[in-house]
Amino acid sequence: MKKPLYLIEKRNKITVHSDGPSLLVTSRNKAPMRIPVRTIDKVVIIGNVRIDANSIILCAENKIPVLFIATDKTEKALVLPYNHKLPNHYKEQRLILQSEETKKRYKKWILTRRNMMQVQILRELFKGFSLTGDIGEGNYKFLINSFIKSQSNWKIIKDIVENFLRGVIVGRIIQAGLDYHLGIIHRRVNFGLLLDLSMIFEPEADFQTIKFFQSSKLEIENGELTEVGIKQIIDRFESRREKFTKIVETVIDELFEIIKDIRK
Repeated sequence: MKKPLYLIEKRNKITVHSDGPSLLVTSRNKAPMRIPVRTIDKVVIIGNVRIDANSIILCAENKIPVLFIATDKTEKALVLPYNHKLPNHYKEQRLILQSEETKKRYKKWILTRRNMMQVQILRELFKGFSLTGDIGEGNYKFLINSFIKSQSNWKIIKDIVENFLRGVIVGRIIQAGLDYHLGIIHRRVNFGLLLDLSMIFEPEADFQTIKFFQSSKLEIENGELTEVGIKQIIDRFESRREKFTKIVETVIDELFEIIKDIRK
């Protein structure tokens, strides 16, 4: 099974070069690592890691997203494979835009799925608390806000977690042959479909952010995430990644079912 490659620059002076069908990663006081791209699901670069253009091109050729994240602010960049041809299911995907009725059905599906995620996350946070049906956006936010002590620190961590989640989502969108720019709620916006689906999964980002702040020590110093803090986020994300990925695939399958019904 493919796995993410995390490259964290914290006094490590990491450099990345392409080496045939592999990435050659070198860092201070460590032996070089040669990692075949066929084993990589996505690349996550945190901090000032030096990566050459050929490495990025190699990832793009193999449909591997590359995510760049700063540790002291919410700046990020996402490098994706380029293909001048339309995605395989672009025309079918556009069918959702054919009428107000189909757009309303899509939006209702997104909001219903988001509510399901909200209820699921609240059940994990409040063990033994009975939750059924529609929790309501206002009630959900009220409960989540009760965990927030510092808005600035919350934003730093949640933004990183959200981008980890989006890396999984966009990878599955690409594999499914869908256009990640063709959104309905986020229409005529770059990464529109990615942002639409991210609405469903925002509660997962809330959960992982809350768990970070519930850990024994706050790993944010002078507005910047420490190396220990970064590893805590990665470890928690990885412990839930397989389950999260399966849910993303289920959601994309549901989107194909909606498209199939519209075609009838």
